Amino acid sequence: MVAQYIEKEEDRILTLRSSALNYIETLALRSEETEKLRKLPVETIKECRENGFFSLCQPMRYGGAELPLDAVVDILSILARGCASTAWVCAVYADHAVLISKMGKKATDGIWDNKPGSTISASVNPVGKVEVVEQGYSLSGKWGWASGCDSADWFLVGAFIPDDDGNNVHNLFLVPRKDIQIEDNWHVLGMKGTGSKNLIIKESIVPNFRVIRMEDVNADADEISRDSIEPIYQLPQVASVPFVFAGVILGIAESLLKFITEQISQRKSMGVNLCELQSMQLHIAEISAEIDCARLLIMRDTSESMAAMRVNTALTMKQRGRNRRDMAYASRLCKSGVDRLVDIAGASGVFDDHIAQRKYRDLQVATRHIALSWDLAGTTCGEITFGLEPSSHLI
Repeated sequence: MVAQYIEKEEDRILTLRSSALNYIETLALRSEETEKLRKLPVETIKECRENGFFSLCQPMRYGGAELPLDAVVDILSILARGCASTAWVCAVYADHAVLISKMGKKATDGIWDNKPGSTISASVNPVGKVEVVEQGYSLSGKWGWASGCDSADWFLVGAFIPDDDGNNVHNLFLVPRKDIQIEDNWHVLGMKGTGSKNLIIKESIVPNFRVIRMEDVNADADEISRDSIEPIYQLPQVASVPFVFAGVILGIAESLLKFITEQISQRKSMGVNLCELQSMQLHIAEISAEIDCARLLIMRDTSESMAAMRVNTALTMKQRGRNRRDMAYASRLCKSGVDRLVDIAGASGVFDDHIAQRKYRDLQVATRHIALSWDLAGTTCGEITFGLEPSSHLI
């Protein structure tokens, strides 16, 4: 594990970033196999564990890298240049490592003490059935969209628990793999290698210390205990951590831009060098500007959010709204750029073995993540800007 031999954060970042850059070609060569398997290949799982890509946000005390959010997003964007599905699974595990660390030491000890490299998949939609029992809760149900479930050791699933007033409160339950059945329903357009399948629980007894309210996940760290909590785990979850998914989308767009630019530089049509056409030059200029803007938005927001956590300052509601806006809008910018890059690729881009086709399909699926929905995020930002109470709990 990374933290076992590298103490300085800057050195951990440089080491993991260098490893990611060196891993791009391997992931790219394996991307077709990953699609066909509809989950990560055994070799990829082994290498991601060994290189620390599955433990980017895992606490250092358990051997993880505990990187700041901006560094994590950057590394994920690099991995996505090679294989979007692999980068997405790494992003999922990073997201959930941050979330789990808010449950408390008893929960995290149970995950990482005996198996330091343990990973967590999730399906947070509150569709489970819950009954109160002496040991905590009896949980059952069926959940969808559990990315990385095939290689996960633990699972987070959602369900409502009535409060004292009878109101349904969204809670997340941490469940061991032995209580999970995986239903292979993942036959989709893109991001096939994420293996985002259904989870079935017939019954799992979940103790109280492995349950957390969604409200608490999104809250700022308690002011009293803030000094004892590492900055990455102080972040309000929904208003910051989903930038990891925007980072994957950014990597898809950046890599396709590089590929198409290089391809156009060498192509002719009817004897004309395509790169000498003014229209082509304008296309590439505008597309590259969009993708650059996406990176600038993402890196600004993640670095500023981390800077606030380092000085024990909670994000304001306006900052939360801006973050939600930007993680969705950056994805929107990347989608716009990729759509037009596929147009530039021409008829050859429709073949299954063309890099543009796979990256286009991956991006179409990735941008549909609920945290990146422009309708939800844009509305939330607009409400906050006008001083209204956000209508969505995704803030």
